[in-house]
Amino acid sequence: MRYLQHESRKAVWSQRIALMFLLLFVITFCAHRFGQINTPAAMQLFGVAVTGGVVALVLAAAALVGIWKDGHKGAGLAFSGAFMSALLLAFPLWSLPNLMALPRITDVTTDTKSPPRFEKIAAARVGEANPADYPRAAAESQAAAYPDLQPITTTRSASEAFSAVREAVTSLNWRIVAEEPPAPGKAGAIEASARSFIFGFTDDVAVRVSGDDSRARIDARSSARFGQHDLGRNAERVRAFLGEVKTRLAAIETAEAMSRAVALREEAAKKARKKEEAARRPDRSRDREAALREPPPPVDLARPGAPPPIRPDRSAPPFRGDPDFSRALSPEEALYERRRLKRLRRAERRRAARKFWEQFGGPY
Repeated sequence: MRYLQHESRKAVWSQRIALMFLLLFVITFCAHRFGQINTPAAMQLFGVAVTGGVVALVLAAAALVGIWKDGHKGAGLAFSGAFMSALLLAFPLWSLPNLMALPRITDVTTDTKSPPRFEKIAAARVGEANPADYPRAAAESQAAAYPDLQPITTTRSASEAFSAVREAVTSLNWRIVAEEPPAPGKAGAIEASARSFIFGFTDDVAVRVSGDDSRARIDARSSARFGQHDLGRNAERVRAFLGEVKTRLAAIETAEAMSRAVALREEAAKKARKKEEAARRPDRSRDREAALREPPPPVDLARPGAPPPIRPDRSAPPFRGDPDFSRALSPEEALYERRRLKRLRRAERRRAARKFWEQFGGPY
């Protein structure tokens, strides 16, 4: 007598259901990631796929229990159904800790009292999308869950801070929707949209730069366009943005410090060169003073019409060059001595000329 082994129907259906909903999940994922369906429809299909995965996993577990007790066939089908169900439920299970630990909010900002506003992006947040206004009820939950989200204050000007903000937005690959540089009495603003790396969910970002020429403050806001829980995604985005801005501001400070150091080094080198040139240059001031202190050259009386030689006045104090002059003069005394000797020489020349002309019956 031939023994017929019964195949477990639960194992068969667990595999079929798991395969069907896994394909639904993959097709929905690709269609949403490449923009073929919108986010609300994709979230509903994801929910259906996850529910089907749970059903397939329950059927696979029941089939394995029946196979163990009754010895039916279909253990391979049950295991394949359980494996595909596990793949389908991997992402929800991976997100479960954040779902349980983090608050149920979709909007975070560095300024809960006066958050940056959505102006251009507000037109896209209609229908099933979350409202463009910041939910005031989320401020308390955000402060408890994300106390590190604080604005950046810097001593740079508002225009420099805005440039750093724009570079940070560009480096994070956000799509800029609108931007307005800061002006006197008006804060600068940037509105952008960002998509999650895996599923491509769209989040909106608003950045505000306020201040003047001596200081600036940078505030940021990130909000999920759809859904009731962001799983901490917006807080991570704001942290990444603030880190990028701080890095760029620090780079500006470092560049200016290096420029100042180079300028100081060049100035010190220039002073050293001038000092070295001054040390090499001969000091001619002493030679000039010595020339002024020397007595006038003797007059040659053999030359016709030459005035008689000037006789030194021994009653006057000795001058430099006189062997009787031995003490050193101060600069003031030296100047006075030069002027006095000059006057004496002029007087001697006039007296000598008067005597000369008196001998010959001249005009004197």
